[in-house]
Formats: sequence, C-alpha cells, structure tokens
Amino acid sequence: MRILICATEAPLPPVNGFRRMLTAVTSELRREHDIRVLAFRAPDQVRASTDESLRLLPQPEDAFPASVMRTARAVAQGRPLRADRLAAPMVEPLRAELASFGPEVVHVTSGRLAGLGRTLADHPAVLGALDAMHLNTEARALIASGLRRRLLRMEIGRVRKFESTEYSRFLRVTVVSEADRAALLEVDPSLEIDVIPNGVDVEFFSPGHEATPMPDRRRIVFTGVMSYAPNVGAAEFLALEVFPRVRRHRPDARLAIVGRAPSPRVRALGDAPGVEVPGEVPDLRVPLRESRVFACPMTSGTGIKNKLLEAMACGLPCVATPLALQGLTAVPGQHVLVGENADELSAQIVRVLADDELASRLGAAAREYVCSAHDWRATVRAYVRVWEEARTAAKEATGS
Repeated sequence: MRILICATEAPLPPVNGFRRMLTAVTSELRREHDIRVLAFRAPDQVRASTDESLRLLPQPEDAFPASVMRTARAVAQGRPLRADRLAAPMVEPLRAELASFGPEVVHVTSGRLAGLGRTLADHPAVLGALDAMHLNTEARALIASGLRRRLLRMEIGRVRKFESTEYSRFLRVTVVSEADRAALLEVDPSLEIDVIPNGVDVEFFSPGHEATPMPDRRRIVFTGVMSYAPNVGAAEFLALEVFPRVRRHRPDARLAIVGRAPSPRVRALGDAPGVEVPGEVPDLRVPLRESRVFACPMTSGTGIKNKLLEAMACGLPCVATPLALQGLTAVPGQHVLVGENADELSAQIVRVLADDELASRLGAAAREYVCSAHDWRATVRAYVRVWEEARTAAKEATGS
C-alpha cells in the first residue's frame, strides 16, 4: 500500500514522544509498504536527512508581527490560535505529493494538522489525532496564571469547535486511549474513532546487561519533555508535595527530574533538598537504569505516557497516579503501584525503596507487560487495518 504521512514534526533526533513514535511506525511500515513522509523540521532538528522518502519543510516562524496578525485572524474566525500555523504552509506541498506519489491513503498526525482535511476531501484520509486536544489546552490553563490563563480558557472553546468541524472531514480518527476517544465523542458523537495504543522499543529500552551499574537504591527518577505543561505540573507535584513526604521516612532519598527543555519552574525545583534537574541527557536509558524507582505522578494531560512505557521496558519498578495509566491495561499492584494523592504516592515509593524483593518483582512484571501489550508491530498492524478500511470506505462511497 502507498501511504503518505503528514506530520507536525520529522522523525529525526533529538527525540521526544512524538518523534519516537513516528520513527518506530515508519520503520516498521517500510518492511511491507511504500511510504512517504511530509513533515516539518523543528529548529532543534539540525541534522539533514538523506532519506528520499522524507520531505522536510521548514517550521513556520512565529515572530512578531506575523504572530499577532495570525492570532487576531484566528480569534475573528473562532479558530484555535495555532490551528492554521502548520496546516496552511503544508497545503501546497501536500498537493504536490498527492500528484506525484499518488497515495492510496493519507495519514495526518497530529490533530493540529486537521485543517488539511479540506485539501484531502477527495482522498482516503485518516487523522491520527493521538489525543483530545482540548484536554491538553485545559491542562495548560491549569498551570498558567494571569492573562495567559484567561487566554487559554477562552482557547478551550475554540479548540472544541475546531475538533467538531475539522475532524469530521476525515474518514477515521485514531487516538491512543479510551479516555481521549470518550472526550472527542462528547464533542462530536458522529466521529469514527479507533483506539490504537502507543508502543515502545523493548530492545532499545531494556534492563541492560551484566556490565550495567547497579541502580542507586535511594534514587527516584521522573522523565519527559520538561516544557510540556502536564510534565511541568507533575514535576512540581512530585518535588514539592510527594518527595518531601518520602524524605520524612527516607532522608537519604534523591530525586532526579530528567528531560530536555526544562522550564524555569522546573529548573527552580533543583533548589529543593535532594532534588536535581540535569536537563537533557545523551541516553535516557542511563538515568532509568541507575534509579531505583520511576515516579509518574501525572495530574493532567491526555494520551498514553511514553515515559512510563519506557521505564517499564527498562525493568524499573514504577509508581503512578491513575491518570498516568490511561490507555494501559497494566494491573495496579501487579505491574505498577498506584497512588491517588501525595500521601499514597509517597507511601508506595517508600515501599519500593525499602523492599528489594518488591522492587525486583515489579520491575520484571512491568517489562513483561510492555513486551506483550505494547509491541510496535502490533501498533502498526492496527494502523494498517484502519487505513485499509478507510480506503475501502472511500471506494464504496465513490462507486469505484
């Protein structure tokens, strides 16, 4: 099958959750399908690509006064502030790819590119929304303050309207969790939505080997892109509310908040006793393998938490909030320990720090779970099934 993928970011390093997902999916697809990727190269993606199946576009600048004019136009039209920032400059390159490549199906990801649906009206097209965009906007509003909070609250309504008008232009929509599916169906019950969970590279993210240093029995780790609003909120909750409770029982405990682009609020957490914020690291597996327990205290946001899957694949015992488990079938108490508030989370972390047998059992069960339930090959098979069904539906609709 000839598949054209339109993406907000290119599958190039440095990695984040989206780029890692796109890289894994495209690598697996190339085994049996002819694919092309049309994507923006972000400013931090400086490496050129020799891959002829990858067409890169420069990410649009967001400088004054163009940004002000775009914002005013979006507000006047009742559209999200950034709804057309990426979609509009991709329209002409997309038309060129449709003419030259002749895809049998087009997959557009993420929801921020849903405006391309108008251009794809005569083509079998699937929107990889990944999550419910309005829920992420709500999460950003929660940690904002002042004028920014008011603006984001106003943005929520525009995002919901955008989802209801633009997503329906696609034959199918895919998300990574049932919670995201439910949130989008509340906005538009007519949407055809499939849940396709993210996978994880269990060969890359692994417990290591005999030469791997023993983990620091005192060390708790949390990873992620630390400018992303839900991660910022989770890091603050962990460092300021959960971790101090842990240190009441384990004064020697240490907390590492690891990930690229830490916001000023995250960097400030490094001033707290026992907390370090190293920022981006060359190999994320190193801090995971060197730690005793992974904490994932998400309090907002949507979608499957890739960071949690990666930690579990490394055989690291994990402690998480119920929200962090959305989209997963992991069993609390068997594959991961769960806490709903700071007291419960800290108690679970203290248990793992103190109990070698528990830590070993949880880590082994966590890895076994992701190896069986989140293999990328199964994820790609699910996408291919949706694309084939969309292609068939388009043919039936046109009588061809």
